[in-house]
This record gives sequence, C-alpha cells and structure tokens, in this order.
Amino acid sequence: MKKSLLVLGVAGLLAVGGCQNKGGDDRDDNEMMISMSEVPPAVQASFEKMHPNATVKEVEKETHADGTMHFEFEFMQDGKSREVELDQSGAVAAEDKD
Repeated sequence: MKKSLLVLGVAGLLAVGGCQNKGGDDRDDNEMMISMSEVPPAVQASFEKMHPNATVKEVEKETHADGTMHFEFEFMQDGKSREVELDQSGAVAAEDKD
C-alpha cells in the first residue's frame, strides 16, 4: 500500500511539474523583451529611418544558435499595428522579408 501511494505521489509531482510554463509566457529561452535604450544604435537608427514617427510598443531581442541577434519591433504607425524584424546590422532580417 505504501509503495502504491509513493508511486502515485511521484507521478502526480511529475505531472504537475511538467505542466508549468517557465517564465509565464510563450517566448523561447533565446528571446527576451528589452527597452528601446538597449537596442544597438545602428539598429535604432535603421528602424527610425524606415519608420519615422512610429510609436514602439515593444522590442524583443532574439539570439540564434549561431550567435546572431535579431530585434523584433512591434509598433504603431499611421494608426496601424505593425511588426518588423531587423538583424544586428539594422537590415531587415531574411525571414521577415516578403
């Protein structure tokens, strides 16, 4: 009887532990929210040139397995919600080009 309870207890702990979401959101470990002041100057300048008068809602820094970084901007411009992903040089990231 004690062995059955122990097995059930361990199984329950594993089930509950496996359901937890680390960090409370759906971002991968290589993605983090940053402030505009943390965006490299070249990337900031490129964004501001491409999207003058935009209001930035949030910026997400993505670090890829090869060490490269991308910066995903969510912003409002001309009354519309928009997104763009720039690489660390300020160019539009390849996967963001349509």
